[in-house]
Amino acid sequence: MSNAIVKHGFNQEQVKLIKSTIMAGKDPSDAELALFGMVCRKSGLDPFAKQVFAIQRGGKWSFDISIDGYRAIADRTGQYAGSDEPTYDEGLELYEFEQSGRSLPTVCKVTVWKMVQGNRCPFVGVAKYGEFNSNSPLWKKMPCQMLSVAAERQALRKAFPQCVAVENAVGDVVEAVDVVPDEQWRIDGYQWGIGQGVDPNEAREICNVAKDKADLAQRLKSAIPVAEVANI
Repeated sequence: MSNAIVKHGFNQEQVKLIKSTIMAGKDPSDAELALFGMVCRKSGLDPFAKQVFAIQRGGKWSFDISIDGYRAIADRTGQYAGSDEPTYDEGLELYEFEQSGRSLPTVCKVTVWKMVQGNRCPFVGVAKYGEFNSNSPLWKKMPCQMLSVAAERQALRKAFPQCVAVENAVGDVVEAVDVVPDEQWRIDGYQWGIGQGVDPNEAREICNVAKDKADLAQRLKSAIPVAEVANI
């Protein structure tokens, strides 16, 4: 196991757990595990508490903040004052909606509360069913729950700018991977570099300017933190 994985927050037992659960069946490389560790550390979210997920789409890893993650971000501000139960369509609670004989909601509203100068203030999130990917398995299986999560996420983002800041922090880490030129030797070098503890932004820049494989290898080795070099 690369020392860079440990450096970015995962010990050996946690790596085993990630491979068997969170990234099960996808055989993540050390570089991908290190990247996930950087995302978790940058966001301050716990993957084992299901606050952030690693999802492989089209052969690439993406990292999504769960609704529990958004609530955790709000809670650590000390201003989060809970939320109301979601309401559907004309303001029905879930039980009332189901008793009406309907299964697919049109719209959902969730109110999140925040303490502002000693006052408990409401922030409302509204989500429309037609604006989401209702063909995905989860949306077909539990449309009310998925729509309420979407509405609550909007309310939390309105009430707590910190949620948006964490989203941007996660995006910044992942963007460093996406902008590496689409040449396999550069991509391989980038993944190796961050796997050895090189800062993602520095590794990206090195991969962009390297003339060839030898130049890339020399530049990346020079950028490895001293603590990592000592353990190679």
